[in-house]
Amino acid sequence: MQTKPYLIPFIIIVSLAQGCSFSYSSKSSSNSSVSSSESSVSSSSSPSSSITEEDIYQEDISDYTIAYLSNEKFERSSFSRGISAIATANGVTSWEQDEATLIAIGRGLKEADIPEGVFLTYKSSIVDANPLAMDLIQKGYAEE
Repeated sequence: MQTKPYLIPFIIIVSLAQGCSFSYSSKSSSNSSVSSSESSVSSSSSPSSSITEEDIYQEDISDYTIAYLSNEKFERSSFSRGISAIATANGVTSWEQDEATLIAIGRGLKEADIPEGVFLTYKSSIVDANPLAMDLIQKGYAEE
């Protein structure tokens, strides 16, 4: 059975959404099993306690960007629908103006290892040439 190319973004979104749901429910379960003593929670030095929901969200956006660019010919509306689905699932209503989302897209573009000229085209297209949004994508691209 061959997967239809137009289903790939949907499959990726569903997979990411399920992963997010699991990680949030796991986090919730682990938080409820932690001792009620605030001192024991605050003294915990495990690395997982420093990961925030925003970190997870940004990783999801970055991962989607990488996966999309490796599986699809870039099409702004299709890419935007995928980003919008992830953003909405995480309570972000206007991802085009959300700093965390735009920085994560920039990171994803960097990790996708696309040529600089292609990056510049995508950066402009993704946010309809909005200079402030383009700056945030550039910030994410330049981070790592």
